[in-house]
Amino acid sequence: MIQEANPLRTIMALDLAEPILGGIYDLYVDALGATVAWWLGHLTLFGLIFMVYWVVTNWSAIKFGLGINGTRISAWLFLIGATVGQFILYQDQFGFPTSGAFITALSTSLYLWWQWYQIEPQKV
Repeated sequence: MIQEANPLRTIMALDLAEPILGGIYDLYVDALGATVAWWLGHLTLFGLIFMVYWVVTNWSAIKFGLGINGTRISAWLFLIGATVGQFILYQDQFGFPTSGAFITALSTSLYLWWQWYQIEPQKV
């Protein structure tokens, strides 16, 4: 039997959380249902926006507390690049599986990071 479409569509609430959160939103829907997922998704977005605002307004205190400076940022970028390079080397040249290459590269880079900050001279 063919049914005629309802000319008066029901108005649905705007759902910003679904396209932004993606898989997390799907997890919310599967676990809690559509209505609770809508609320929780939008609360998650609000929390993320508030956290970004807080970081921006307190950036000087965060930078001082974490000891972020030009030298540390360059060291972090180098270690990230070293991890990516090792991952490619282990996977392509040595034939490691993806998970093994990632774990080996990450553990080696974390060891290098630990050594770097153990040997780095203390500044008074």
